[in-house]
Amino acid sequence: MTTQPLALQPPNPHWRIRPVQMTDIDALHMNCWSERSFLSLYNLVSRATLLAKEGNGLGIVFVDDDNIVRGYGQLTVWPRCAEITDLIVSDAHRSRGVGTALIQYLMRAVREMQVDCIEIGAALDNPRALALYRRLGFEDSHTLDISIGVRKHEVLYLRLDLKNRQ
Repeated sequence: MTTQPLALQPPNPHWRIRPVQMTDIDALHMNCWSERSFLSLYNLVSRATLLAKEGNGLGIVFVDDDNIVRGYGQLTVWPRCAEITDLIVSDAHRSRGVGTALIQYLMRAVREMQVDCIEIGAALDNPRALALYRRLGFEDSHTLDISIGVRKHEVLYLRLDLKNRQ
């Protein structure tokens, strides 16, 4: 019997995770992405909201005990595979299981959409993200050079095949 990957296990019920709302943009800007413009976050949340409405994805936020948005993750369903992107947790809430819970929440949505595979990417110079994704059961797939911000990064995409998994 094979063990179910951690990514496919239910998220910690202690963490409050909900779909993103347009009213979350200011908090995301202040607490997660101060280096990004308000317009870029507006576009990100608008896209996530549209994807959810069309049934092709989802944007979610992590809300702390003070009801303040402290994390974000997004799911996009592509024709051949789904992708988790824009995963971020505020500095003060890292290494506490929030990133794991965000991914597990999105994985539950992927399975409900009956998608066969999911990918997630991390810059090779982000070893913490790579370690998290591997610990959750994602396996190295391929690398791409992608512009992130003002420079190119080599991004490793990791994949989790869902076909034949319960």
